[in-house]
Amino acid sequence: MGNFIETFWMPDTPLIALNILLAAVVIFTVRLGIETFTRTLEIFFIPVLILLIIFLVSIIPQANIQHIQPVFENGAKPVIRGTLFFLSVFTLSPVMFLMIFPSKVNERKKGGKAFYIGTLIGGIILILVIMLDILVLGPDTTARNIAPSYTMAKKINVGNFLMRIEAIIATIWIFTTYTRTVMYFYVSVVVFSNIFNIKDYRPFTTALGMIMVFYSLIVFPTVPSAGEFNKNIWLFHASIFGLVMPLLLFITVTFENIIKKHHGCQQ
Repeated sequence: MGNFIETFWMPDTPLIALNILLAAVVIFTVRLGIETFTRTLEIFFIPVLILLIIFLVSIIPQANIQHIQPVFENGAKPVIRGTLFFLSVFTLSPVMFLMIFPSKVNERKKGGKAFYIGTLIGGIILILVIMLDILVLGPDTTARNIAPSYTMAKKINVGNFLMRIEAIIATIWIFTTYTRTVMYFYVSVVVFSNIFNIKDYRPFTTALGMIMVFYSLIVFPTVPSAGEFNKNIWLFHASIFGLVMPLLLFITVTFENIIKKHHGCQQ
């Protein structure tokens, strides 16, 4: 988020200053509690979704089917690799919600259903946005641009009336990124407090927020480094906490239940 604001809006502002301001908002939100945050999301969810649908519908006339041709020009490997990356974004990342569902959701069946529906909707929206990015801007421009959706929004012109709505798209993107950051940070702080068996996680928010700022500067110091991280590291990183660890927990619990049933039958 800091790289986006620095690149498009405030090029003379140091990245660390932007990251500190953004982290302060995240820390303040987490200190207010998860319930306050989720109730705020309920208010903004429908307006953001409506604006996003208007954006997707408005940009369709600019689409050019020739931009996706030729198909499999460089073989299937780049396509599979790119598909796995974007699949991991909306299938592996939501594992963090398992830190919230058992303790914060009263009706688990409805919560589980909402979890799957939300993941499906998020995946569909992501696929549609990526597809339109390529159809409107072309593969080369999409690949080189750090915010292709923002650039694509500049091309919207409906009857010389609805145009130049990139600021709205940027607001949606910042809000959704802020939402993900808050969720990640909340889970991290809660896990940290649980390790030391401390009930109140709030005293850790400021210290871990400072670590988050410096960690962001180490991992994403520049736009090219962010691209390299996403291309070469993210999929393995996400697979560890989104696939490997849940599978290990599932296998462990399964074996534990089998052993308990075996001992129960013997008794």
